[in-house]
Amino acid sequence: MTQADVTILGGGPVGCVLGILLQNMGVSVVLIERDREPYQLPRAIVMDDEIYRMLSLQGLGDWLAANTTPLERGDFVGADGSVILGADIPPTGLLGVPPVVVHYQPELDTMLRREFVARGGDARFGHTISDMIDHGDHVAATLDDGSSILSRWFVGCDGASSWTRKRVGFALEDLKFDQQWLVVDAELHENSSVDLPLGVRQYCLPDRPCTYVKGARRYRRWEFQVQQDEDASALNTHTGLWGLLNPWISERDAAIVRSAVYRFHAVVAPEMQRGNVFLAGDSAHQTPPFAGQGLNSGMRDAINLAWKMSFVKHGRLNTEVLDTYTRERVPHVRSSVAAAVDLGRLIDQLAGRVSHGVGLDSGYGGSRPAPYLETGLVTGSDPRVGHQFWHQSEVAAASLVGGGSFVVVAQSGIELPLMLRQIGTQLVVAPNACNGAHAVLVRPDLYVAAVAMDDEDLELSTNLLFA
Repeated sequence: MTQADVTILGGGPVGCVLGILLQNMGVSVVLIERDREPYQLPRAIVMDDEIYRMLSLQGLGDWLAANTTPLERGDFVGADGSVILGADIPPTGLLGVPPVVVHYQPELDTMLRREFVARGGDARFGHTISDMIDHGDHVAATLDDGSSILSRWFVGCDGASSWTRKRVGFALEDLKFDQQWLVVDAELHENSSVDLPLGVRQYCLPDRPCTYVKGARRYRRWEFQVQQDEDASALNTHTGLWGLLNPWISERDAAIVRSAVYRFHAVVAPEMQRGNVFLAGDSAHQTPPFAGQGLNSGMRDAINLAWKMSFVKHGRLNTEVLDTYTRERVPHVRSSVAAAVDLGRLIDQLAGRVSHGVGLDSGYGGSRPAPYLETGLVTGSDPRVGHQFWHQSEVAAASLVGGGSFVVVAQSGIELPLMLRQIGTQLVVAPNACNGAHAVLVRPDLYVAAVAMDDEDLELSTNLLFA
């Protein structure tokens, strides 16, 4: 029998990131993964700046710099090739890293597995769970080899067909998007000189909308919408695939790495925690890929959950903080999925196929607000609340690195409220980062929890957050 703080089922990128964060924060983890080796074909391809910064703060910045490629542009083009809307992407964004990069998931998976083990994690590769029972004060999991693990918490990071979700009875809410697409990954030959777009391009074609993504190094991806009267299996053949790719590349230019037919759909679990059992990643939500937020949303789950489990484990907050996981993540991920759905609908709409009433502000470079934390451990009406704190240096280093902590960024040296001192909050004097406020309270996951105009306001915000 093994005892640990957390059992994680699923050793994909979300499960491994959760395990790495927990291990770094002094929370013991057993990770169970069915496959002995990482899946060797590409799936997720895009990483945003929030996740890039988080991984960099875990000491993975050199790997990211060497193994990811920044995207330079995102746009929508019409049947005549003209750009309908779009935006260039700067090399460095507000968070101090590239706003969007692409990666090759088999390499990312391999690195994250290696890091989890190197940081002290107990990995059970090649195993599955045969049973799991939440006893209230602990969770007992039985492996396929008959061994047992007792842990305080259990997290299902076990994908779209999640055993955990079905075992516990979590529901999924259908957000009403269902389309069949054929995804093709190709690798350009070393001597290829084919001219392709610089980033992500949505081709709004009346006969067949499609998506192009410039991947890391020589990898390129195309996604083709399968029409209602078509046989997807016939398209997913050597002849069918090269027929679809012909406007861009030929066999002289590239080799097909992978092709697969997917149903792009949108679902979110309204409940991501029940007792001591949690869901994270695709087990809790699935999104069309148009916004590139599937894996990023799963990693946000991991970040949100990790620091809260750490604070409970070390007695810095009581278990009620874990109740904010569902309250924070479900609205945030529902907003992210809804944005991806509108992107998919906008492609059809701009192709002249059907009008969904989606505005251009939902496209790349549009003014649609980014998802933010609407409820949970946040308070106040300042527009910064619930968004990532974008200033760098001491604030970022004091939060997610090591055990993690809250940080008060202040105009000058101040006396922190008692509750903030009791949970180990750090004070950083950085007037330029306050933007007119007396103090900004930043969470361990670098979301702004509150903005205070004076000492009394900071005390009131603290009481509201931790009452």
